[in-house]
Amino acid sequence: MLSLNPYRIGFRTIKTAIGMALGIIIAKWLGLDNFASSAILVVLCIKHTKIHSVQAIFSRFVSCLMILLIGMSAFGLLGQHALVVGLIVLLFIPLTVVFKVQEGVITSCVILLHVFNAKTIDIHLFINEILLLCVGLGIAFLMNLIMPSMDAGLNKYKVDVEDRFAQIFEGFSSQLKERDRSKYIDKQIEQLQLVIKKAKSFAFRDVKNHFVRNENSYYHYFDMREEQLDLLKRIFNLLDHIVTRDDSLEELSELMAEIALNVNSNDYTALRLHSLYQIRLHIKSADLPTTHDELETRASIMQILYELEAYLNIKSQFGSLRMHNDVKNS
Repeated sequence: MLSLNPYRIGFRTIKTAIGMALGIIIAKWLGLDNFASSAILVVLCIKHTKIHSVQAIFSRFVSCLMILLIGMSAFGLLGQHALVVGLIVLLFIPLTVVFKVQEGVITSCVILLHVFNAKTIDIHLFINEILLLCVGLGIAFLMNLIMPSMDAGLNKYKVDVEDRFAQIFEGFSSQLKERDRSKYIDKQIEQLQLVIKKAKSFAFRDVKNHFVRNENSYYHYFDMREEQLDLLKRIFNLLDHIVTRDDSLEELSELMAEIALNVNSNDYTALRLHSLYQIRLHIKSADLPTTHDELETRASIMQILYELEAYLNIKSQFGSLRMHNDVKNS
């Protein structure tokens, strides 16, 4: 059975509808020929981000200016025939690729047809088409200046990522206590990796919504979490090599539980590092392993401590999200 998507009117749809109406009204008020074509320009230039919108506007303006000059010259010399239209398009499209403005091909074809259908090819036609471009592209630019804040969505991703980190550390703590591999941790790690990927993509969109600011603290935050996730993967694999009982396992389990409770805290790293160093000192003062299994377990615990230390240091170097944002803006 055919499944339908839910009916929803998004913010971009609202901007497009308003922009199209304004384009037609203004172009008609100015007395422009083919005034309805300004709406096409608005539709094609309203994008998800401000930067993409500016790029689209620039591409379309350059390509339309090129086709306008080429079309007026070609039709003036060869006449307004269908074969001439085909010849112009044949030569024009590769030209847009050369100048990297191929995004404006469709719009340019609309302008070309205006010239093709014009009764007379003169300066009035040229001015009319330029004004059409200015109206349509100008309204699209103004519409794209209105962008909803993405902070709520970014913060939602942040909370989700931190909750998933906490769940994984709780799983590590439980596995150390019970020495039973959890079948859910590997799935949680995979899901967290996917969430971070989506979060970084969402944060990158926010970067493209600012003409001056080229960096986004949330993007760097999710990038930092991605680095930490790589360490969690290594810790997860090391847990499989803990095959015997060791006196430090209880302390390590408690440390994992503490980290789980303080994933989103900005000042927890120093305390957790202190606990980590205490465990390391206890291990160094403990009796040496006497069997191969005990040696493998001890080596795995030491490596886990090194990975945890790296995990905590990454967060410590990043600092808080607010602090990182202040540093970037200073």
